Amino acid sequence: MLTKFTEKIVKLLAILCIIAITGLTIIVFIQVFSRFIRVSLPGTEELARLLVVWLTFLGASLALHEKMHLSVNYFVNLVNKNLRSKIGLIIHGIMIVFFCVLMVYGFKLSILSMGTTSSTLKLPMGLFYCVIPISSIFSIYFLLVNMLDFSKKGETTI
Repeated sequence: MLTKFTEKIVKLLAILCIIAITGLTIIVFIQVFSRFIRVSLPGTEELARLLVVWLTFLGASLALHEKMHLSVNYFVNLVNKNLRSKIGLIIHGIMIVFFCVLMVYGFKLSILSMGTTSSTLKLPMGLFYCVIPISSIFSIYFLLVNMLDFSKKGETTI
């Protein structure tokens, strides 16, 4: 059950990232083309910035699931397997604490900035910031799943 739920979350994140990168590509193409014909389209830069922010945070959560983040395991691999597992649990615990802090303050920032609107599109600025707690929730979930996986298998991938 947990793996099917995880697969659905991964699929949702992948679709959202694909939508964001496709939208970003189209918007940047429109920006370049409109500047070529000397027409200024208001709001395209702001919308591109919104998509970059969302793509960055959702993509980071997806990369965390896929274990694609940069890690240096040289020193961890020098110790025995039992200690390596404990180090992995400690590192994952620290990361979960970090994402919990990010989630709490991300929610606060999103709620506080909903009353402020962006300059051109007049979108609530909370739309820009609400991806921070959303991606933090996904990241915490992926870290917990990863911790469960390697505690069952007895091996770590930090």
